[in-house]
Amino acid sequence: MARLQATRTAASGLALPLALFYCGLVAYASLYPFVGWQSQGVMPWAFVLAPLPRYWSGFDVAINVLGYMPLGFLLAVAWRGASRSHPAWFAVLSAFLLSFAMEGLQTYLSPRVASNVDWALNTIGGALGGMLAWMADGLGFLQSWSRFRGRSFSVGSGFALGLLILWPLALLYPTPVPLGLGSGLGQWLELDTQELSGRAESAVISLGLVVPILISYAVTPKLLHRVMALFLLVIVALGVTTLSNGLSFGPEHATVWLHEQTLWGLWVGVAASALLLPTARRLCWVLAFLLLVPELLLLGIMAPDPYFIQTLSIWERGQFIRFYGATQWLGRLWPYAALILIISNITWPRKN
Repeated sequence: MARLQATRTAASGLALPLALFYCGLVAYASLYPFVGWQSQGVMPWAFVLAPLPRYWSGFDVAINVLGYMPLGFLLAVAWRGASRSHPAWFAVLSAFLLSFAMEGLQTYLSPRVASNVDWALNTIGGALGGMLAWMADGLGFLQSWSRFRGRSFSVGSGFALGLLILWPLALLYPTPVPLGLGSGLGQWLELDTQELSGRAESAVISLGLVVPILISYAVTPKLLHRVMALFLLVIVALGVTTLSNGLSFGPEHATVWLHEQTLWGLWVGVAASALLLPTARRLCWVLAFLLLVPELLLLGIMAPDPYFIQTLSIWERGQFIRFYGATQWLGRLWPYAALILIISNITWPRKN
């Protein structure tokens, strides 16, 4: 029984941080653009008994159901590891309450319309996600993942794996320096900024690649799995950055970021990561800290690029505005979440 509970906990460890992130993403999408807050003269739960909307489409139905299915799945898997009770009901209840809260808040947003149909469809989506998790558990898929994770990753690696899964999403929003997540802090804090040299930008690119690779090394004890992680993260960095440029600036500009100083930064990052393959886990955390801090300092003093800002505003597609808004904040906050993870593992190291 203890072994079964340990397996359940291992399977759900990654689901919880992803579920919390997805809740934030749902809230962001539901309340965007966060302007026009005012009282409409009705109670926030008035939408429950309001007449059904006169106009709706198949797309509206699909997006409201599909948008909550991953949330229901993740919450059910997370609950599965914490309780012996059936996880599907927890997914239904969570989707029910979260959607109710979002629709109620939309009552105070003039650009948005609270809808009882959206509430019902969101709840159905959460229920379908919970049922999918229940089926995956019954078919043994979650147990297979638990065994794979136990063989491949160290104990307590859920938060680190969650960050690594979110890293490609963070890279989707274009940055002035490729892989330079966390840029813009200098403008927020009103620091004295300056234009970075070509070598400094290459250094940022190298550091932006090596830090997540070091995090993957720190939770991956076996050398073969580290080689696989290195290969996968390099491919993801190249592919997602190219996709980001294509979506933002047009398909013909998708590879414009691969110029000389970028290639230098990438080659140095790959070479350094290859040399660090046999590094001890604790040393990986220390090196990640020593590299992430100067990267953030360089990005903090980097002056904004007017040409980049203007080009982004011209080429950015309207249908990606909400999507990019979420990934922009993820890109800004990802390195600071990584910094908290790194410091916690240096301060309170886990025994494998």
